[in-house]
This record gives sequence, C-alpha cells and structure tokens, in this order.
Amino acid sequence: MALLKVKIDSGVVEGLTGWNQAVGLFRGIPYAKAPVGELRWKAPQPVEPWEGVYQAYNFGNISYQERRASEGGGDLIGNEFYCVDWPRDEDCLYLNVWTPANSADEKLPVGVYLHGGGYAQGYGHLNCYDGEGFAKRGIVTVTLNHRLGIFGYLAHPELTAEDEHHTSGNYGVLDIIEALKWVKRNIAAFGGDPEKITVFGQSGGGDKVTTMLVTPLTDGIVTGAIMQSGGGLNLVRGETTLAGAEQSGAALIQGMGYASIEEARKATQEELMEGVRRYAGDAPMAAMRLFGPNADGYIFPRHWGRMIQDGEFKDIPTMIGCTSQEFVNDVFVNGGTMELPSREKALADGEAQIGDGEAFLKAIRYDEDPEYAAEMYATCVGMTGSTYAGDIAFCESQVANGHKPSFQYYLTLVPPSAKTAHHSAEHQYVFQTLTKSKRPYAGRDWDLSNQLADYWANFIKNGDPNGEGLPEWTPYTADCKQAMDIDYDLHMIDQQTNELIDRMVEKDLKKE
Repeated sequence: MALLKVKIDSGVVEGLTGWNQAVGLFRGIPYAKAPVGELRWKAPQPVEPWEGVYQAYNFGNISYQERRASEGGGDLIGNEFYCVDWPRDEDCLYLNVWTPANSADEKLPVGVYLHGGGYAQGYGHLNCYDGEGFAKRGIVTVTLNHRLGIFGYLAHPELTAEDEHHTSGNYGVLDIIEALKWVKRNIAAFGGDPEKITVFGQSGGGDKVTTMLVTPLTDGIVTGAIMQSGGGLNLVRGETTLAGAEQSGAALIQGMGYASIEEARKATQEELMEGVRRYAGDAPMAAMRLFGPNADGYIFPRHWGRMIQDGEFKDIPTMIGCTSQEFVNDVFVNGGTMELPSREKALADGEAQIGDGEAFLKAIRYDEDPEYAAEMYATCVGMTGSTYAGDIAFCESQVANGHKPSFQYYLTLVPPSAKTAHHSAEHQYVFQTLTKSKRPYAGRDWDLSNQLADYWANFIKNGDPNGEGLPEWTPYTADCKQAMDIDYDLHMIDQQTNELIDRMVEKDLKKE
C-alpha cells in the first residue's frame, strides 16, 4: 500500500496517491518559516510545528517572479513548461515528495531536483517535472521552491552588517541548503535513505547543484550530483564577490527609490518587482541577469569555480552534460534567427570569452564568412559554448585532482517539431513526462525516455548510470575523454570541440 501519512519533525503530514496509485505524493510541505516581514532578506528559520494533520494535497506558492507567457502564441518555455499561473508569494519555502515506499523502513535512494530558470524564475512543480517516473524505479524524489530574484539574491552593505556571518545576497542558496537539511532529517519517514541523497538540476538548477557540491554547509548531506546544461567549472561567465554584489545591490535599491533596507522591507512584493522591472528595463532576461549567488566567505570560502580548480569540493559521484545547441537559432534566443553583432561588440565578447578579441574574430571568420560567423558567434558566445566548455573543464578538474571521474553526456537529439537540440530538450525524457508536452512524441521517444530515466535512476542508486540492457557509459578519464551522445542511438563519442571551445576550457582551468 502506498505510504500516505507520515510523522516528521514538525508534525504529521498526509499526502495523496499520484497518478500511479502505488506512489505516495506529498505536495507543499513547508521546510522553513515563511520569509516575510522582518524575515525578508534573512536566512531561513525553522518551520513552526503544527497540531493535528497537515494535508499536503496542494503545491505550495512559487517564489514571487515575473510571469511567463503561456497563451496566445507564447514561446516554447511558456507553452511547454510554465503552463499554469500558479500563486506567487514570498511565502514559498515548500517542497514536494514522491515515494514508492510502503513503509518507513525501506531506505530507498533519494533524488532532490533543483529547478531551472536562472536565479529569477522557475519552481519545483513545473509541467515537465514529476517524480513518478523515478518513484517507479525505486527512488524517493523531492522537488522544491526557494526564493528568487530580489527576494533571494539581494546583497547590500546594510544586510551584510546585520548578519551574524557577515554575508548577504545568498538567501536562495541558504533556502536550498535548509531544504537539504530537512531531507536529511525527515526523508527516512518517507522510506528514503538519508545517507544516499543525490542532488540534480538543469540550467540554473545545474548551477545550483554545483554550489551544493562546493559549499561546506552540505558536507555529510549530498552524496551524488548531476548537472544538466549548467554548472560545472565555468569561469568564462565571470566571478561575483560579496563586495561586487553589495555594490550592485546598493545601486539597485537606490535606483528603485529606497533610502535604506528598512524602507525596502516595508515595500510590498509587487512594489519590489515593479521597481526591479523599471530599473532593469524591458529587454528579455534583463532582470534575470541582476541576480545570482556571490562568493561570500561563509557559504563559499572562495568562488566555487576556484574551489573546483583546486579540488576543494566533495569527492562524490557526478554526472554532467549539455545539449549541442543550447541557445542556438531557436525560440530560446530570438525566434529562429541569428544576427552577427558589430565588430566592436564581437571584439569585446571575444575578449570576455577567450581573452583575445582579434583571435576570436579570426576563429569565427568574422570578415570572411558572415553566415558561418553568425552561427559560430551564437554557439560560442551563447550558453552552448560556455556551458560545454564548463562541462569539459569540470571533468578535467576531476581527473587532475584525483577525484572520482565524472560521467559526461552531450545531447544531440532534435525532439519532434523542434529545430535544434535545444536547451531543456531532455526534461520530458528524463522525467518520463512526454504526455505532458504538446509535441508529437512517438514510440522511439518513449524507448529513449525509458533508457534515460534508467540511466539517471541508476546513478542516483549507485553513483553509476550503467545498468542491464543499457549501452555502456564510460566515465571521463585521462585515457578516455568521451561523452555519451544522447540521441535515439545512444553511443560514446569523442569531444566535439573547436578552437574557441578549447580556448574557453583553457580559460576555465587557468588558475590565478
């Protein structure tokens, strides 16, 4: 019988069966106190215990964020993923548990998924996320919401001064850590094994997984990590210090018209969001670029990229990978067109990417072949190049530091009705949520979904994706620098690099 009522440290919680009635589903369990009022921009606090039975029947609020268009010709993200205008609120510290256990004694492996959307959007019950595919493979699956945007990542000198650890701006990171501590304390009640917790995530979620891999605050909790289309060793995108984040945060608060943090704490969440919108402008993703974690000296003793370079992170099993055309020539970028920027901008971008603007222009054939140059520019300046380079650099760091070798993948699959092997293409396959998509998936897509779900589940169980009936996935080592090519025909391939990718990998690995 599905496990539907459990006792956790804050009280009794009751769930419902999932679509698969052998799976118990607990929605919207609070893992920390609501971070509102005086708790805005403070570390998460322990949840208040309750009397009676907490009915975990509905998903919790999503973090207050910008809406995504999902109707009237909305983009892929809106149509495929953000299909419901869920309630938004600062009161968002809730998680969801899918369990196949019949009792609390089963000690099943645990997978905790961190959602994408950068550090300003997303939530743990997105249309394509569902724990039943993993639950039927014997895994207790957890998804969660945490603070985003200005609510989760505002650093400011006043906030740093009032904090006991002299840090600010990493509230969303602390939320995730608090959720993982909750899992460690309570997951046994759901039939999970608190000694076998794998954290996985995609895009911004992949970045968040990397931070969980590095921070000492999750030592003894995280035993495995999967980074999808984000994370790894990525210094091409730059480094954010606490001082830099404080400066940006102070400029933001002042630009929004607030004289102090005290005054900003009195503003409504709607007023703060509108203030960010006015400050950042209406350019796509402009507000998203304002927010992210910083190397604060407490949660992160140094920048996580520098720590990975030096092997100062958990020596645990890892998987990492990306798609071959993350943001190239598809709806994620600009509706299907690529434009070559001005020479001045291309020089500046080349300097940022590889440290040599002229070499960058030469490599992409800027003056010789505009069509080729536009494609190469979109590939290497967009997320595809830096993400792929970050994956390779991470695998190289594992080898150099004598850590367990990582299992790398490179997704070249072009899903039905898609134009490219785009960002987020793996979601419905890995989570077995093909029926939740509008795309015309066929039998071979279900076959591939079964294989990918098996790979991911095997890794969560054993720290190794390999298993009976699956093509062999060889880990990345000094003697075997290969990745699993994820397509309908699964097989290992050599690195698909070029001069620019190689230069970005070199920059990621360069110690300063």
